[in-house]
Amino acid sequence: MDNATFFLVIPFLLTFIYVFTTSSRRNPRLPPGPYPFPIIGNLLLLTNKPHRSLAALSKRYGPLMSLKLGSRTTIVVSSPDIAQEFFQKHDQSFSSRSIPETARVMDHHKYSVAWLPAGDEWRKLRRITKECLFSGHCLDGSQQLIIILSMSHQ
Repeated sequence: MDNATFFLVIPFLLTFIYVFTTSSRRNPRLPPGPYPFPIIGNLLLLTNKPHRSLAALSKRYGPLMSLKLGSRTTIVVSSPDIAQEFFQKHDQSFSSRSIPETARVMDHHKYSVAWLPAGDEWRKLRRITKECLFSGHCLDGSQQLIIILSMSHQ
């Protein structure tokens, strides 16, 4: 077999093997969505205006769809009714976040409001944050700091 034929046959075989093996791996529990490319998933479908890309995709695949963004499977909800059901009825099952390794290195996932699972510890930290950092009194007090910082950069 010469080189030209070899370089034509190998990509065909690899494509055939990929399509054959990945078509059986699609999770039937996931909502419909576009077929992902290897490694990058559906990232090429998102343009510089991702909200418009997602709106166009939702017209084709429906208000609840799954996308593969790199190695992460993402569920996209584009309907207010479905979003209300997600956040009111199934909030506990969808409240977990994937924790990056950078947060695990210094145990930030154990003490941060952003990474803790919803529970008593998370509620305590959220209440402290609301009362101490984002209360009207604290925000009014930091207004002067923002003005001073903005004047120093001019």
